[in-house]
Amino acid sequence: MAEATPHPLALPSGLLELCALLGPSRDSLRGPELVAQKKGASSLSALDPEVLSVFVPPFVSKEDTQLAGTNCALSKTRRRSFRKKREKPKTEPGKGPAPEDVSVPNGVDLLALPQLCFPGGVCVASEPKEDSVHFLVLTDVCGNRTYGVVAQYYRPLHDESCFYNGKMHWEPFRPPGAAAGCFVPFAVCVVSRFPYYNALKDCLSCLLTHLKLCKDFEVDNHIKDFAAKLSLIPSPPPGPLHLVFNMKPLQIVFPSRADPESPVVDLDLHLPLLCFRPEQVLQILTCLLTEQRIVFFSSSWALLALVAECFLAYLHPLQWQHTFVPILSGQMLDFVMAPTSFLMGCHLDHFQEVSKEADGLILINIDNGSVTYSNDEDIDVPDIPLLAAQTFIQRVQSLQLHHDLDLAHLGASTDLNEGRARRRAWQQGLNYQLQQVALQLLVSIFREVKNHLNYEHRVFNSEEFLKTRAPGDQQFYKQVLDTYMFHSFLKARLSRRMDAFAQMDLDTQSDEDRLSGMLPSPRRPTIEKMASRNSSSLHVTHRRMVVSMPNLRDIAVPELPARNSSLRKMDSEGSRSSSTGHQKQIDPETFKDFYNCWKEAEAEAQEVSLPSSVMEHLDKNECVYKLSSSVKTNRGVGKIAMTQKRLFLLTEGRPGYVEISTFRDIEEVRSTTVAFLLLRIPTLKIKTASKKEVFEANLKTECDVWHLMVKEMWAGKKLADDHKDPQYIQQALTHVLLMDAVVGTLQSPGAIYAASKLSYFDKMRNEMPAAVPKTTSETLKHKINPSAGETLPHAVDVLLYTPGHLDPAEKVEDAHPKLWCALSEGKVIVFDASSWTIHQHCFRVGTSKLNCMAMAEQSQVWVGSEDSVIYIINVHSMSCNKQLTDHRSGVTGFAVQSGAPSKVYSCSADGTVLAWNVSSLRVTSRLQLPGGGLSSIRLHDGCLWCCTGSGIVVVTTGGSLRQELKVEENSKDASTSFLGFQLLPEQEQLWAACAGLDGVYIWSLRDLARPPQRVHLRDCAEVSCMIRVKKQIWVGGTGRSQGKYKGKIYVIDAQRKTVEKELVAHTDAVKTLCSAEDRYVLSGSGSGEGKIAIWKVE
Repeated sequence: MAEATPHPLALPSGLLELCALLGPSRDSLRGPELVAQKKGASSLSALDPEVLSVFVPPFVSKEDTQLAGTNCALSKTRRRSFRKKREKPKTEPGKGPAPEDVSVPNGVDLLALPQLCFPGGVCVASEPKEDSVHFLVLTDVCGNRTYGVVAQYYRPLHDESCFYNGKMHWEPFRPPGAAAGCFVPFAVCVVSRFPYYNALKDCLSCLLTHLKLCKDFEVDNHIKDFAAKLSLIPSPPPGPLHLVFNMKPLQIVFPSRADPESPVVDLDLHLPLLCFRPEQVLQILTCLLTEQRIVFFSSSWALLALVAECFLAYLHPLQWQHTFVPILSGQMLDFVMAPTSFLMGCHLDHFQEVSKEADGLILINIDNGSVTYSNDEDIDVPDIPLLAAQTFIQRVQSLQLHHDLDLAHLGASTDLNEGRARRRAWQQGLNYQLQQVALQLLVSIFREVKNHLNYEHRVFNSEEFLKTRAPGDQQFYKQVLDTYMFHSFLKARLSRRMDAFAQMDLDTQSDEDRLSGMLPSPRRPTIEKMASRNSSSLHVTHRRMVVSMPNLRDIAVPELPARNSSLRKMDSEGSRSSSTGHQKQIDPETFKDFYNCWKEAEAEAQEVSLPSSVMEHLDKNECVYKLSSSVKTNRGVGKIAMTQKRLFLLTEGRPGYVEISTFRDIEEVRSTTVAFLLLRIPTLKIKTASKKEVFEANLKTECDVWHLMVKEMWAGKKLADDHKDPQYIQQALTHVLLMDAVVGTLQSPGAIYAASKLSYFDKMRNEMPAAVPKTTSETLKHKINPSAGETLPHAVDVLLYTPGHLDPAEKVEDAHPKLWCALSEGKVIVFDASSWTIHQHCFRVGTSKLNCMAMAEQSQVWVGSEDSVIYIINVHSMSCNKQLTDHRSGVTGFAVQSGAPSKVYSCSADGTVLAWNVSSLRVTSRLQLPGGGLSSIRLHDGCLWCCTGSGIVVVTTGGSLRQELKVEENSKDASTSFLGFQLLPEQEQLWAACAGLDGVYIWSLRDLARPPQRVHLRDCAEVSCMIRVKKQIWVGGTGRSQGKYKGKIYVIDAQRKTVEKELVAHTDAVKTLCSAEDRYVLSGSGSGEGKIAIWKVE
């Protein structure tokens, strides 16, 4: 079915993002301290607030969702879920359904929301207090803002009542007079993508009138109904029409924007002029234009956000590009120590403390209208250009700022909504006048910037511009021209954007300027051409989809872990860090919480959209796995992001990238505390090799888990570099994500201890700092893991390298050289040997162990199996479509004879040797060696050399016996047997290894009866394989290293007959070796490790 053409008029987006009820937990209300308070104690320590209930659109029941099926396409944005984990009361029969998980918008940080809704803390009062409202601004990693309005109210505390999840607790309601002088604060927070401060304040005021009258167990239902109604209200489109609706007892008005480029203005813009003289308003605007570190103070939490928003509205269309946190709770005061530009707000109680502790701050006291500097430091804040300042002051003084004076001649209104309508109309008129006055100020300051723009080359001649400024204004312009705000303003001018500034400039310019502007400008593109040329760069959304959980299908990129493997790896990885020997059972509810927390972290990471300015600093395969909350650091305020390669800071306000460190560059990680005011703030310190300054981040409650995670990633990177094995990073990521999920699930003091059990690599580095031998490190090139994504590693039984070839009829990737890897139970995985990435995921050839592989011709790989079948794989289709079943025992070896037609000799354990015509796949001859035990064959000088365990037999291709080398004739140990051999025709030598012997033996091909020479292999316990590479013999097996048995490789000079290198290859025995064009040697290990190592050949 063809897709329907989208309608040009999209449905307006809703106002409501989230509605939440917050307050103290029920457990804290029943504590002994509260009992003391009710009995007349004079003081009570502050309680910890938390999110009690969350309500988000769409408000659809499960039944409605099932009936709607897949037809409902609304609200498909991925959201995180909220589920209260600290208390999980069981549902009683007949007392209503269990609470459901609720999805939470990505822009809302539920961890930080309680302290923002109760910035002064939660304290029980002995008498009811008046309702209060304050306002929030929340910023995500991309600089997008959402806005919150918080209404606080008090309810009397009853002995046996609860205040949320009321469906499960049906206690009788007592009138307020029955409370024993104990009132508990609660808060309702409404979050919207639009700053409708006054309208949402009115809505919450209406809600509070209902909440005060309802019973305790009805609170959630009232808030849910309120949120459902609010979610149905669309945002009004730009234009002259406002949205009006009734919410008893008030009529609510949501004002529209004048045009799509204008901001929503739903606050009283004259508030700063009631608090400050016009000269001080200009001084504050100068601080904003020069991007100082600014802190507002007030005893009213509401004024902090409103006054700050008014000043930012005065700057429109210029935009504040830095951190904007209008309300700092007591736990967030360390933010004012950030070294970068910011705009923040604090309660007046902290004025003296902040002014003493922090340097270089602009301190603005809203309550007494003063502007001062912290520590009396001589901060260089220039004055606004004189003529522009004088004009602004005159215009402000001409405004009527007092509503009562303006309405003094009118009669009193007897209707509540009529009086509100009068006030609203007056305010809208005053807001418009103030916007015009502020815009005229900006135009008078920056009007002549356009005279120094080169539109063709898109540059601004700042030197020439500064020469035209008055001497007294030079300092102001020098500072402003270096700000991010001005650079953004310049881009808009160079793009000839017709915004509010450009329109005001056009409306107020002189006739001479207007006439010159109408004349044609040579070699200048039109606005339409500029828009078309820049449309792609302006409107393309740069999005980096990040993977938080490993994916089995994503192992083509070596740096990324395998999805869904991590939960299964818990048993194998976790068992190594567990101190107990027996298996512990996890109750289903806890595991469900753990799994949900894991999936929520994945969903949250996938929703992270990185700006292009950040992405250009990252590698193309880097992904963000973990984001912190907004924290203060010594390099600015923002969120710490962790990828598989590095840590960096996503700065707030204007989204930016600040490098913290790559994991390779870290020298030390410490968790400590720093003193600020009366607080001890948990802080993470990271020392790096490339920077003298230690990075410090006040991570507070997140500090312990980030300390664990960074140390684990640092240890994983160190091991990955030492062992040339990127899977250590993959495994470290798995450990880190498990830590994060464990801490998020338990939410208890023991969570960090439980998470520390997963710090496997960090413990391994501290407890067993075994360095990789220098020779091994220099020779080892890389490691790959064919068992990635599997529950347990598999032994690498056979390796085969096939060279690349050019064929115009094939895909480019099919022409690359390949590494064929045979695992247990008939599994075969194919790697692209040019990049060591997976070319073909696992496919099976039978179910038995595979013993040998050979490339019979360019398009065929033959695989010999323990089940006596030869499987033929087509290298183009990567499928097995032919089988040879002439052997009666396990196939153990191949020998390929080139020529036309080409032949392949195969041998089996029962002593049978078959000669095959590759074209017809028919047996051309058959040999039977006596005794059996045939393990391998080789072609040399027209003869077949066969290793039978008890000896090496040389026969012609026709079956005639030429020579025989008996093992018992050359060894004192009667129980030994030949494991394998190599022929060196140039030196006329036969090299062989024997079971149970710690050496390699060398015979002369001229006379096999002569006693062999022996090359001793130091600390060798067992030899399992050997190959010839150039003039070297590589021997793989097991040997002692640093007191443990490990897989070792001995590299022997064939001419000198001495061991050149001892390589500690694997933690398990070396099972197989193969050569890649004599440039590399590849070794495969046993099931204890299951990896493939790639070695350089010198």
